[in-house]
Amino acid sequence: MVRKIIQSIRLYLHRNDKFYGLSISQIGFVPGNRNLYKLALLHKSASRYTKNGTVLNYERLEFLGDAVLGAIIAELLYKFFPIKDEGFLTRVRSKVVSRESLNELAINIGLDKAVVAKSDISKNKHVYGDVFEAFIGAMFLDQGFVNTKKFIEKFIFPNFFNIRELVTVDRNYKSRLIEWGQKNRKELSFDVRENLKNHKNRFECAISIGGTVMGNGNGASKKEAEQNAAERVIEKLTEEAEGELEI
Repeated sequence: MVRKIIQSIRLYLHRNDKFYGLSISQIGFVPGNRNLYKLALLHKSASRYTKNGTVLNYERLEFLGDAVLGAIIAELLYKFFPIKDEGFLTRVRSKVVSRESLNELAINIGLDKAVVAKSDISKNKHVYGDVFEAFIGAMFLDQGFVNTKKFIEKFIFPNFFNIRELVTVDRNYKSRLIEWGQKNRKELSFDVRENLKNHKNRFECAISIGGTVMGNGNGASKKEAEQNAAERVIEKLTEEAEGELEI
């Protein structure tokens, strides 16, 4: 109880202080071990070494932060979508913690300006996302899981992630399938035909991968038929891979 009161007083007194572009009120706590955060911003090109030869840079903290962030996002999505299945939750989490997403996030909160490096890292598309994970790892070691989760839940999520947009992306089965095909060099074809005998679902779509038909779908429009067919193909591919495939 006394500890919480002291923390609240410190937070109030330092609420306007800046910490790597963020105010203490935004972070939600007063950082303790600042050396951890400095390490989280140390790129491997600027690595330092201890007397016994241990390499110091952000990579170990990145490893830790990746696990901590994944657990926090998983819990938040689990509570936010109480009736969605594991596959849906996995796909949305993948969007949230993708390198592209974290890279953009790190830049938006100003971490890119604080990275210490001795090489040109501006063209590296992943480095700032790696730094954000390292920053979360440092926060976890400094403040524990509860405060780290509060930072993600109260500041990061509401300000930098649009849940509805993420869900919309998840439902675009055709785009997901095309993206998967491009990444895995699979030849996809969408064959849409009009069935005048079926007035309710007048369009039919057959999707082939490498010349083999993998799924069919019907719809009142070409777009709906393609989406329904793509959904079935994704379900089939995921089932064949026994859940090990993410599309």
